[in-house]
Amino acid sequence: MTQALYAQEETSVSDQQKTIVNLIIRGEWEATLRTARDFIGHHPNNASMQYVADLAANVLGDHTRASLSQYDFPFSDNQAMKNVQSWASALLANNPKNLNIIILNGMLHSPKGDANFAKFLEYFEKAQAIDSKNNYVLESLGSAYGIKGNYSLAIQTLNKAIEIKSTSNAHSNLGVAFFKQGKNVEAEKHFKRAVEIDNNDAFAWFLLGSYYSERNRASEAKPALEKAVELDPKNLDARWNLGGIYFNSGQRSKAVGQLREMIRIAPNSSMGRQAKQMLSQLGG
Repeated sequence: MTQALYAQEETSVSDQQKTIVNLIIRGEWEATLRTARDFIGHHPNNASMQYVADLAANVLGDHTRASLSQYDFPFSDNQAMKNVQSWASALLANNPKNLNIIILNGMLHSPKGDANFAKFLEYFEKAQAIDSKNNYVLESLGSAYGIKGNYSLAIQTLNKAIEIKSTSNAHSNLGVAFFKQGKNVEAEKHFKRAVEIDNNDAFAWFLLGSYYSERNRASEAKPALEKAVELDPKNLDARWNLGGIYFNSGQRSKAVGQLREMIRIAPNSSMGRQAKQMLSQLGG
């Protein structure tokens, strides 16, 4: 059942392997993250366990403790991800009604692709049927509805989540949904509320900065994006937006610096290539 997670690792890790499984089944995500990170400390090349650590951090809403970024390991066509998906499916077969195992499987399907979205909804709506008051499940569904363009349903679902627990993630996604509806007053209120709740939420700062940038409020966008990059140096979108603000304000050297960092972090990603092209145009 758990063999794929520790593929090609020594058998001495079996106790930690069992611990991880039991922690996830019980929904002890903080302990899951701690145990996974301890394992990574001894086995730094085990990408599968790095995914598990990231998943636990995501459930906790603590993205700054994620060990990887999306640029380190693509979400699909990656053997480590496939190992974790296989492992999670086996766990679900043995625990078909366990809320936390259902959530785990749902998290392993990005809501951005049509095929994945169907699976994502299948798992998270099943989780909602088991626990309709689980704010993480509601936040995940609300975010997914927003990604698919159903902003009214996204707002309705995210408001339900906030009634249970007000988190930076829920307010950030509400901000996005309202912004997409052209309701800028409501959007700004929720973007600001997100960083008030968690001043260390890098993604919330990124969304706030991006919102200001979209509204041509560069003086407000700049510090927000700088904070986002400080908290999450691997956020290439934040670096790209910040570089644009630097360039437009005459700070060419700082703009070039952001492009070079993007290339250093993810030279073969689409954004890394975009940065190379822009740097060439700037003669940097």
